[in-house]
Amino acid sequence: MISLSHPESIYQEDLYALPAKVLILIDRTWEEITPEERVLLAKILGSVKLSLSAVQIMSGKKFELSSFQAFAPQRVIAFGATLKDQATSYEVLSTEGTMVLHADALNALDDQKKKRLWNALKQMFGL
Repeated sequence: MISLSHPESIYQEDLYALPAKVLILIDRTWEEITPEERVLLAKILGSVKLSLSAVQIMSGKKFELSSFQAFAPQRVIAFGATLKDQATSYEVLSTEGTMVLHADALNALDDQKKKRLWNALKQMFGL
């Protein structure tokens, strides 16, 4: 017989552990993103153990964090899209409980920018 006074003993697997919500902002519509850029985005997300299906993606040129309250993201990564109050690219900022990272557009990421992005992602995801 299972004792309900100790509910933590019912499910010992991580089956019900939901990952933190991640919101990806891109500067163009998904249809305008080339297959190569989609692969690059998938690789970037894979480096922090995420997939395209595990994140929410929004497109647009300019955003404000207040517009994301309905999504309640814990992390926001912007590729080319600008965020109000986001001053420095490749630095993780925490605003109202949300970690925010701004990077160049996917088509503008060269090797140097990818290294800066990786360092910021390590900080953001605690790797």
